[in-house]
Amino acid sequence: MPPPTKLGGFKILKDVVRISTFFPDEKEHSPAQFFRFIAEEKINLPYITCIHDNQSWGLNLMLDANNEEMVSHVIEKTFGKIFNYSPNSAILSIFPHKKNPEIAGSLFEAFGQEGLKPDSMANSPSAISVVLKEEELNRASSVLFEPFSFSAYRTPTDWKLAQKGKEQLYKEVVASYQEQRPKVYGLEYHEKQELLKIKLNFNEIGQYSVIFRKFAETGLHFTFIVTSPLQKEGRGMLAFCLPTSENQSYAEILNPLVPEMMIDSISPVAIFSMNGPHFGDRYGIASELLTVFEHSQIDLLGLCCTIASITGVVPSHQLETTIQSIQSCFEVPSIIKKD
Repeated sequence: MPPPTKLGGFKILKDVVRISTFFPDEKEHSPAQFFRFIAEEKINLPYITCIHDNQSWGLNLMLDANNEEMVSHVIEKTFGKIFNYSPNSAILSIFPHKKNPEIAGSLFEAFGQEGLKPDSMANSPSAISVVLKEEELNRASSVLFEPFSFSAYRTPTDWKLAQKGKEQLYKEVVASYQEQRPKVYGLEYHEKQELLKIKLNFNEIGQYSVIFRKFAETGLHFTFIVTSPLQKEGRGMLAFCLPTSENQSYAEILNPLVPEMMIDSISPVAIFSMNGPHFGDRYGIASELLTVFEHSQIDLLGLCCTIASITGVVPSHQLETTIQSIQSCFEVPSIIKKD
């Protein structure tokens, strides 16, 4: 067995509700409109995933349990009964993952061996965040100490002792949305990326670890990892991005490993990411971004928001328009091209 991978730590946000929805790509059912209605109710969203696939949208969002009834009412009144939800959920984030697919692979494998069934997954530049049911947290936190070691805690017991009294502290890292143009620390982007999408069964999450381990062997790093719901309960879409390859398509690499899986690929795409002092999980940030994209006719392919970061995927030929659109609604002090 290989030695545990050293990570900095992990955090858990409890008392949240997962809402998942899947709707056709129509003007009256756009993600921008969806999040506008939630922003009008001043509802904070600490976690969002959004994937476009085959003229449809799959969305996951997390919200404070106190707001579940209001948000459910708003969605049902506006869009109809197009969603399902899971109360008593939690967000588990491990960091830093350094975009290393080996870490995602180890996480999937550990969860699969323990029989854990994550409801959603997303990455930020610094962390991987997984949505679980609260009843699974003890098993999930314990199983993390098998593939990983954490500088701050030697055992699960050490971690649990360190969390006492901090439950409310994590919830208080929330800023109110008052600025006309929210500030960001900076905007980063990656060019020449390939987006791959694979339909998955959350009940068999461990088998997908082979995908991540294969790319870890090649030294490639992910720039985007997200899951989104499909119409069938327990099924989802795994979407991730890697630098484009001139020699062989990634679908060709994966087909021998997972021959039964349908793999779609879009290339070239570009990735953008940003975070800011007032991002937190305040309402309105996703709504602002998606509304300006809609007005600029940007074909958003995927998006995730995890606590203080937003990462998105757009067609490469729309990157310049995307950056200009972001600058039109956010204060962006620097724009950095990443390798």
